[in-house]
Amino acid sequence: MSVTVFKAWSMGAGILILVYVAWFISLQSSQYSEALVFLLWSSPLVAAFVSAYLAPRKKILLGMSMVLPTTTLAVTLNFVYQWLGNAVDFPGARGGLILFTTTLVYSGILCALGSMGGVVLAKKLQDEVKHT
Repeated sequence: MSVTVFKAWSMGAGILILVYVAWFISLQSSQYSEALVFLLWSSPLVAAFVSAYLAPRKKILLGMSMVLPTTTLAVTLNFVYQWLGNAVDFPGARGGLILFTTTLVYSGILCALGSMGGVVLAKKLQDEVKHT
């Protein structure tokens, strides 16, 4: 099965969207879950891993590109949640900037780790196929 760069990126972005929408819904319905918090915080790593693993080329770049949707989703959903009348940890424009910076840094670190993991596993499996 041949995976295009767009499909690999879409898979990673899809993971992020799924997790962030699930988190938003859980907040709106007051159904807090520790497992969902873990998924939320680890989703950049998983998305980068999947994108890098599936990418036919430029694996690290594709995995690292998951930083952008992660940061965008975090800031946008924070704004929407506040706009709906709910209290948020980082309100207003200044809060959005703080959330943007914080998310950019932590997701950058997680996406780097996930990208490297995806590249290593893809290389390992490729080497196993060559030796078979």
